[in-house]
Amino acid sequence: MELLFVHGYSVRNTATYGDLPSRLESEMARRGLAVRVDHIYLGKYVSFNDQVTLDDLSRAFEAAVREKGLKQFACITHSTGGPLVRNWMLRFGGAGLSHLIMLAPANHGSALAQLGKGRLSRIKAFVESVEPGQRVLDWLELGSEAQWALNSEWLDYEGPTYPFVLTGATIDRKLYDHLNSYTGEPGSDGVVRVAAANLNYDYVRLFQQSSGELLPVSWKRTRDTALAILPGLSHSGRERGIMTSVRMEGSHVTVDAVLECLTVKTAADYEATQERFALTGQQEAAYSMLCFRVVDDQGALIEDYDLLFTAGEEASPDALPQGFFRDRQRNLKHPGRITYYLDHSKLHAVPVGFEVHARPESGLVRYEKATIEPLKMGVILRPNETMLVEIVLRRLVDRNCFVLTENREPEGITGEPSGESC
Repeated sequence: MELLFVHGYSVRNTATYGDLPSRLESEMARRGLAVRVDHIYLGKYVSFNDQVTLDDLSRAFEAAVREKGLKQFACITHSTGGPLVRNWMLRFGGAGLSHLIMLAPANHGSALAQLGKGRLSRIKAFVESVEPGQRVLDWLELGSEAQWALNSEWLDYEGPTYPFVLTGATIDRKLYDHLNSYTGEPGSDGVVRVAAANLNYDYVRLFQQSSGELLPVSWKRTRDTALAILPGLSHSGRERGIMTSVRMEGSHVTVDAVLECLTVKTAADYEATQERFALTGQQEAAYSMLCFRVVDDQGALIEDYDLLFTAGEEASPDALPQGFFRDRQRNLKHPGRITYYLDHSKLHAVPVGFEVHARPESGLVRYEKATIEPLKMGVILRPNETMLVEIVLRRLVDRNCFVLTENREPEGITGEPSGESC
């Protein structure tokens, strides 16, 4: 078996993976399995600068695979490497890739990305992995346009590759940054939330009716993907890092989990592994992410709006349980995208609705309040998962935007809104 490790594009040695490659090679040889460990260094193929995009890295990865002549191989990634290889699979077909094993992947981004390169360079939990350039950081920011595009396309992925997500949910206090609470956020490994790593997610599209009510017009879910929350592990660090804490001696939960992934040969094997992985990390608290994208029925992204969660028969924000809300982050480049981080244990049995108040609310072009009652949505949140919610509002154009008259010099036409839409 060819076992390929994907290194970041600013890394030139195997230190980023610690002893994991050698340990896996040793363990598989001990079990009588032939394996050849190989490495791809993206820095060899793409210059390290702020202009590099995820698509650029995918092209570099395709060039590297071709150069090495890989025909059948398994791939192990860390952090940004997960979405990178997924992007390569969608752009170039993923030929020859039998297993994709993602360690702490930022599939739905990282809340830390919004801090920017300067501040991130001082956060050990982030830079002990690989510090990306600015364009990759833009991708990693929660709710980014490119991230939404990749995850939307992935909803229809049905390829032959077996994907696995292995992530931790433990904070290494030695890597905690007291000025940035995201490094100690519950339900995360200090850099990536479990819900952001997980490749099991939903997409729902809600369309505003003439009454103002939002109705689901599309609802998709990814194919089931194996997820293991490995106990006691964080994103990085010598003691708890999901990769860098692996040693050549002694048992290690990452080694055991990766070996189990590599033994999957059939769909039945994969399903059995999913079920076993589902039992891991159950003692961890569960959180959910909701990523909102609000547009109008003409396709324009709406950036200025307020969104309220509602609950109960009265569809009121006051009926929501106390302590359900953990975080709200608006994407800097695309302010119309807002990601909420919610305590699943507070909402797991609560139907949740929304109210959207978009601006302008008056004038020649305006939007009306849009709502969906909690009982219409039902209990939608899943533990440790992300839901992509696209809300389409009706763009109301006032009749006075254009008036036909027989008079050469019309009287009484002021250009003020009539209050009636066309």
